[in-house]
Amino acid sequence: MIRVTRTFALAAFLLLTSALADEGPYYASDLYEKGRMGQWPIETYRSTSTVGAAVNFMEYNPQCRDDQYYFISPRGYSVHKPGPMILDQDGHLVWTKPLGHTYNLNVYQYKGQDYLTFWLGDDSKVGHGEGTYYMLDSSYKEVYTLGGANGLAADLHEFHITLDETAVYTIYDVRPADIRLAGGPENGWIWDGTFQEVDIETNQLLFEWRASEHFSFTDVYRGLDDTGDSEEHPWDFFHINSVDKDAKGNFLVSTRYGNCLLYIDGRTGETIWTLGGKHNNFTDLSGGAATNFTWQHHARFRDNGTAITLFDNSSRGRGAPSLPSRGLYLDLDQENMTVQVRHEYWNSHPIRSQSQGSVQILDSGNVLVGYGYSAAWTEFTIDGDVVCHAHFAPGRDFSRGKVVSFRTFKHPWVGNPNTRPDFEVYSYHAAVSWNGATEVTTWALEGTDSKKSTDFSFITAVPKDGFETVIPIPEDTKHHFLRALALNSTGHTLASTKLARWDPFAEEAVVVSGDSDDDDDDTEPFYKLRTFLFVLIGCFSAGVLATGAWFGKRLLASRRASQSPSDKERGVFKPLSRFSVSEDSNDADAEDGVEFSALLGDRRMNSRSDLETGKGMDEDCR
Repeated sequence: MIRVTRTFALAAFLLLTSALADEGPYYASDLYEKGRMGQWPIETYRSTSTVGAAVNFMEYNPQCRDDQYYFISPRGYSVHKPGPMILDQDGHLVWTKPLGHTYNLNVYQYKGQDYLTFWLGDDSKVGHGEGTYYMLDSSYKEVYTLGGANGLAADLHEFHITLDETAVYTIYDVRPADIRLAGGPENGWIWDGTFQEVDIETNQLLFEWRASEHFSFTDVYRGLDDTGDSEEHPWDFFHINSVDKDAKGNFLVSTRYGNCLLYIDGRTGETIWTLGGKHNNFTDLSGGAATNFTWQHHARFRDNGTAITLFDNSSRGRGAPSLPSRGLYLDLDQENMTVQVRHEYWNSHPIRSQSQGSVQILDSGNVLVGYGYSAAWTEFTIDGDVVCHAHFAPGRDFSRGKVVSFRTFKHPWVGNPNTRPDFEVYSYHAAVSWNGATEVTTWALEGTDSKKSTDFSFITAVPKDGFETVIPIPEDTKHHFLRALALNSTGHTLASTKLARWDPFAEEAVVVSGDSDDDDDDTEPFYKLRTFLFVLIGCFSAGVLATGAWFGKRLLASRRASQSPSDKERGVFKPLSRFSVSEDSNDADAEDGVEFSALLGDRRMNSRSDLETGKGMDEDCR
């Protein structure tokens, strides 16, 4: 009994001490890539329960340090707290909120003010979603919400604020259709690839376009796949996944299953030209390299409509072409109808991303490529040389649906949250963090002897360091209450934490939350290892005694029952196959089995076989 208890206590100790606490980014960590730091490596903190992504830079160059921020939306089978996330140029967490499966976190300027924009809703519709787009101001307050007009729900693939300061976004809705040309029934059903343009202030519909009215069912590269025969199983023939609007008022639309881009007249909806696919209208001056993209995402006009960038997936998983993905920068001559490659962005660590992805031209002139279904981004020079390459999940798990981000962006951002910072004191150290704040450069520590006092004494100050900063408390400090001040680059105070009662000899850490609406500064204890293990061991010992008594009672009952000839039914213990690992399984398989079931519980979005064959969740952006 004692031996078991000691083993359990040791395991608990190792578990606690292995938690990463704002360690900062890793650099070409082999342990990270092999999954030894977890299927979703995270950072945890002393002052808050907020969880940040731990980034592994496979390649790094100071050219990436432009004082801007990375915007990702981690989600997937291994992400237990999915939501929008902002990281600084070094990979440290800046802001996150566990809202659920989030898509398209980005920054747009609207009426002279920057907003965070993202989609949130039901993404279980196999290929798209039904939800709402949100616009948050610099305090992370929700200002605008946009759903589909005419009773339709906004889809996850696209939200874009145009040059006219209107919003365009995609929609998937079920419609009846004659699909005999594709080998389906006359009274068939489709997911129609639709987009709407709306007024942001009123959500009034300004323009609507439907693929079924302008694109032939015979021009796609995806078959029916046992769909289209009923309203419950419509055929996703077009799969719209990006929309842009140019200065002429026309739209650039990407159809994943057509392997092409369509240029749509903004008044009539008619197709002006097609780039790529079965009816390409352009002469490819690059010998096919400018028009052979497949399963593409995120097409955008550049250089006043004379160029286009897009993410060429070149991959759709098993059973379809699976080639390394690339970013493309194309020169487009719409008068002479020619196209040629200006730049290609190939990763020095080839990545096959079967869905999702993005290409962004940065303010620095560099190019950022996000790999969607593979948890990575790469920053290139404009000519295509790799500057920085980062993973936010192990490379061994790419394209398995464990950790993904629909797109990845990099922007300037100023965050001024309307919360107070989070604060923790224990022994002769304090820890402070402020979720979403970008303007803090220094943390100052102050003390007082009374909770109601307005007279504070300066103790020490340290530069902000990552998401959470640890502040050493001088040993000659005599105050009973402490607080931290957030200072900006000019020395002005942005906010202060609540007071934390401090006793350097206490066995408990004291944590005060900045999110609480309660102005009372009484503190909430957070028990450190000794107290935690004491309670844990006590509970475990009691549990063992109770279990022993229960088994004894069951054994006695079973013996009695076995003497009765009428007892013919016996319970059978069956192993949970989700947790079972054969002797010849490798470590990765063992972790996969536990991760998939333990984290999802009863929420089974897909079976494991679906995960491995590329069905289910990875279908959501094909």
